[in-house]
Amino acid sequence: MSIDELVQNLRTHPGVTRKAEVSAVANELLTVPEGIIVATHGEDAAAIELDGRIILLAADGIMEDLVKANPYWAGYCSVLVNVNDIAAMGGSPLAIVDVLSCGDPHVRSEIVNGMRAASEKTGVPIVGGHLHPDASYCAVDVAVLGETDKQHLILSSGASSGDTVIFAMDLDGHFTPGIPYSWDTTSAKDSDAVRRGVMSMHAVGSMVSAGKDISSPGALGTLGMLLEASACGAKVDVGAIPRPDDVDLLQWLKAYQGCGFVVTSADNVSEKVVAELGKRGLTAAICGQVEAGSRLVVEMGRESAELFDLSVDTLGCRPPQRI
Repeated sequence: MSIDELVQNLRTHPGVTRKAEVSAVANELLTVPEGIIVATHGEDAAAIELDGRIILLAADGIMEDLVKANPYWAGYCSVLVNVNDIAAMGGSPLAIVDVLSCGDPHVRSEIVNGMRAASEKTGVPIVGGHLHPDASYCAVDVAVLGETDKQHLILSSGASSGDTVIFAMDLDGHFTPGIPYSWDTTSAKDSDAVRRGVMSMHAVGSMVSAGKDISSPGALGTLGMLLEASACGAKVDVGAIPRPDDVDLLQWLKAYQGCGFVVTSADNVSEKVVAELGKRGLTAAICGQVEAGSRLVVEMGRESAELFDLSVDTLGCRPPQRI
């Protein structure tokens, strides 16, 4: 595959294109952060300062196609994606509530079984929620509460020109059967191992300038979100991104990672960040550098191409005008 073909595939990946609508909604809904509100739009969770602690609050819903294809895995992922949003902010997830809409008792049971399994794996209790037992559709939406402190809080919007770009993934996993972009690294591990992965970002929180968990836009799409929030560009060597030997490059770059992050850090601490993440079961590597401007440029061998120009393209993380 040429680099131009790679770029075109990534730019048209639904995990990337569907993010563009987020900013329009955020412009209508979000208030100006002030007082106790530390961060909102463009971050994986809202950050709220309370009595010297940083309270983290996030919510996510599972795509309809996944609920139809595999309701158990949809329930499992509804918990995992929210836990990872808190982890990405350098936080510890505390508790989850959910909204389950499903009139089919069998499908509802599968979703609930998946949610319970993920709750047990991550060690994050489900403490309440709401049920629509007579809905004409099946959907699961989850909100999560977490906490951290100012020293370990990681924002998507903190990257600066000259910072190092680091990708970190758990390579010990497999793609979920029938779900080609779901890289599962948690269902076969014990709770202690999963929890170590969840807390890996907290361990590097004081050393990184920005970070996000690798979600539905995939590795480079998630980096694009981080750069958009930070108003920066970057240059990245695709070949340096950690990847299992037997996994197709394009599939890997589009994958949602069960435990994977992209972070930026000052050059003088980047090797320490890589080592610290490695202690927690992640394979981390320095893959590029943040640059001034708005272009995310990817390199493969001697070829290079622009993946995004974030002055024109949007991945839903551009700060709304009122913020």
